[in-house]
Amino acid sequence: MKKSRVLLTGATGRLGSVILEDLSDVWDFIPLSRTGEEGSVKCDLLLHEDRKALLGQDFDMVLNTSAISSPSLCSDEPAESWILNTLWPHELANYCRADTIPLIHFSTDLVYSGGTPPYSETSPAVPMSFYGWTKLIADILVRKACPDALIIRTSVLCGETGSNRATFSEDLLSGKIKKVFVDSWRNHTPIHWLAGILPELVKKGESGLVIASGRYSQSRSAYAEALFKKHGKSTEHLLQEYAPPGIPSRLHLKGKYSSPSVFYE
Repeated sequence: MKKSRVLLTGATGRLGSVILEDLSDVWDFIPLSRTGEEGSVKCDLLLHEDRKALLGQDFDMVLNTSAISSPSLCSDEPAESWILNTLWPHELANYCRADTIPLIHFSTDLVYSGGTPPYSETSPAVPMSFYGWTKLIADILVRKACPDALIIRTSVLCGETGSNRATFSEDLLSGKIKKVFVDSWRNHTPIHWLAGILPELVKKGESGLVIASGRYSQSRSAYAEALFKKHGKSTEHLLQEYAPPGIPSRLHLKGKYSSPSVFYE
């Protein structure tokens, strides 16, 4: 059987690189990245001419993983973040609807404030950051422009990727992250599990908004302690602190899809 030709944006990022690695036997990818590294097609989605040329290619489905996903970087680069996180998904959704092309767009639990958990697909969303607003408005625009699109909201991605964009667990194990919050709860999500459920969602014809995340909510500090214990490493270097203002505290998710067990990757 001929494999579907899938346009994959953000192919060298955290999630994109794992999708490309894990699902290349399922789909025939057109991998895109801003730099053209690792055999991907160079395409700067911040540029109108690059976006226009991209949508002229031949593909059967789109997986949009591209985003400026750092809240601090979004605050520092608001124009670029608005284009990539909000305007581009809307433009893509309009194109996919006009050509009847399936679209999967990835979103974040940071669209929620953390004040009224647990959060499901029907929970009201009120972000606490500019990043959260760029993603929430994109979700709304994508659903309006392309009702058959699938929007996946997920939480902190963990696990090994091989990408130059490290996951939370990779940053912890490498020593890059030394401060962990005792009052910031998230559904830490195994990145390979998230990539692995995509063919099932496509086969089922899933559409609309779904939450797919780790099954259990844990504080950042509790997750870090469990991760280091699994790898036989000490946590003496970790500083446990309270989260600063502006970071949601209780982002407990209770969505349609959750990982089958606890993963400390």
